[in-house]
Amino acid sequence: MRKRGLPIPLILLTPLLLLVLVVAAGVYRFSLSDDDILAKFPSRPASSDEIVEQLFDVKVSAPLTIGVPGSFAFALINRRDDVRGLLLGSYDSGQQRGEVALDARTVLKLAQYSQRYGYAGIIRVSDQSRALMYYLALFEFDAQRQRMVMTDSLWLGDRIVVQALEQKDDQLNVSLLTHDENQAVSDVPTKFKSILVGISQKYQLIQ
Repeated sequence: MRKRGLPIPLILLTPLLLLVLVVAAGVYRFSLSDDDILAKFPSRPASSDEIVEQLFDVKVSAPLTIGVPGSFAFALINRRDDVRGLLLGSYDSGQQRGEVALDARTVLKLAQYSQRYGYAGIIRVSDQSRALMYYLALFEFDAQRQRMVMTDSLWLGDRIVVQALEQKDDQLNVSLLTHDENQAVSDVPTKFKSILVGISQKYQLIQ
């Protein structure tokens, strides 16, 4: 009498079934084109940052990045004060923390640097002390990181009043009120001052 063969244990069938499924999935994947795959999983375009788009006419999702002069800290501009015309962002370097404000009314498009989306503007930096430092700043589009960034800055004064920022040929002219020698820093500045600043071929501020 012939003996029946023993059935294959289930534990040996499981790897075989998995192997068949993997091979079938691979065949199906390589039968599809990349367009077919993208059609099955459509990507949602990232929304552009409203402040950057309105200020610089650039559609990117990253907020404006401003480096705090004299520090390794950065501020991401993500708030706005429409009453004062300021765009705001906080920074914290551990030892120092405060706020950076970009005066939107002073932002100036630099025609000769249109390819790099070059702009100039006035920023104000505050910290734990009562100082309010004002700077002339240069901005451009960083294609590698896909964001607008500040590339250079020039200190203008403490608690000054900037009246205007204008472009004259290849120079920038900052009109401001500063404190007289006999005035306290807490007083309203009354001394008029005009500062001419050039832009180098390396897109840096020179005075």
